[in-house]
Amino acid sequence: MLRIVSIDQLTSLLKVLVEDDDDLQDLWVDGEVSNLSVARSGHAYFTLRDEASQLSAVMWRTTLARQKMIPREGDRVIAHGSMTFYQPRGTLQLQVDLLQPQGTGLLQLRLEERRQKLEAEGIFDPSRKRPLPLFPGRIGVVTSATGAVWHDIQQVVGRRFPLAHLILSPASVQGETAPDSLVKALVYLQEVAEPDVIIIGRGGGSLEDLWAFNDERVVRAIFASRVPIVSAVGHETDMTLSDYAADVRAPTPSTAAEIAVPDLSAINDALNEAHVRIRVEMQNRLEQSLQVLDDMQARLARVSPTAAVTSLRRDLAPLEDRLHLAIRQRLQFARHDTDAFHEVLEALNPHALMCRGFSFVYNMDTGSPVREVSQAQPGTSVRAVLADGELTAQVTDVRRHSSPLAERDVSG
Repeated sequence: MLRIVSIDQLTSLLKVLVEDDDDLQDLWVDGEVSNLSVARSGHAYFTLRDEASQLSAVMWRTTLARQKMIPREGDRVIAHGSMTFYQPRGTLQLQVDLLQPQGTGLLQLRLEERRQKLEAEGIFDPSRKRPLPLFPGRIGVVTSATGAVWHDIQQVVGRRFPLAHLILSPASVQGETAPDSLVKALVYLQEVAEPDVIIIGRGGGSLEDLWAFNDERVVRAIFASRVPIVSAVGHETDMTLSDYAADVRAPTPSTAAEIAVPDLSAINDALNEAHVRIRVEMQNRLEQSLQVLDDMQARLARVSPTAAVTSLRRDLAPLEDRLHLAIRQRLQFARHDTDAFHEVLEALNPHALMCRGFSFVYNMDTGSPVREVSQAQPGTSVRAVLADGELTAQVTDVRRHSSPLAERDVSG
């Protein structure tokens, strides 16, 4: 039976056939840019061609603005996009969402495509990044349990801020299973360990070695974290999508540990400097007050008759004595407050505690502080942080005291 269709019916059918075909909606096309035209609206229209054929293409203004590569006439490019059918003119065109120069590797193309997608969703938005806590008590670490990263972080945190408690959530950092492993490690830390900040990272490697940290699942898990995250993947020149999504990016894992904790010795030095500045400031204010008093007396001597001066001096003598007394009392009170403040600071200074014989003992295998004898069985390797250095030892005997003093919770 003869069937006659309208142009609109036919173009509608062609549009459905083209735009509902999954193979035509995720295309990589290799060609040369020609007939390039950028409209006043900001949209770019051009033709992709090779030796045998050509194809119309369009890149919308918002997409063009995100490109690292701006197309130029004669460029040899690899374009990613989807086929569309424009009914009013009955033409096919490639709607381009990514342009890369020819010769770009497949992994790099996939990485750039994923970066633009996540960036468009706001996952890398700098305005959503959170500051790190100044004095973290619990630091979660997501990395390999057997790599050098975990050891480096322990060393840096132990040297700079031994009061912090490190919690390792081990994960695979390379291979097909790595993305799921990293996501599970992040979820465990937040739901069970509840750290104040998380460091996620691994050592350097090729793009393939670091690919797990470009996985969309890992990036979204970092974005969804309830606590700030420091990303330290690879070396300084390596950049992954996890680095973009994290609150802070560190060039190396050791630097990440330095960023995450303050330097306790520097804090102690700053407190001592503040104490000296307070004393100097109080002394300067006293001297300034005495100088003002001397100036006032000199001015009176210059402008008053002799008798008046004598009378005024007689009247001012008690006031002068009272002023001197008030100033000395004020200085005494200020010095007393300053000394009391210094004593409080010294009492709170962990370094002072260690100078009196206390130490911080850590399990070298787990990085956890040893607060009870049950946490260090015979054969356990431990590290003791003292005022002037560190000791490593192996537990040979464990004895639990039953006195009330021994049962008190003495942390650190």
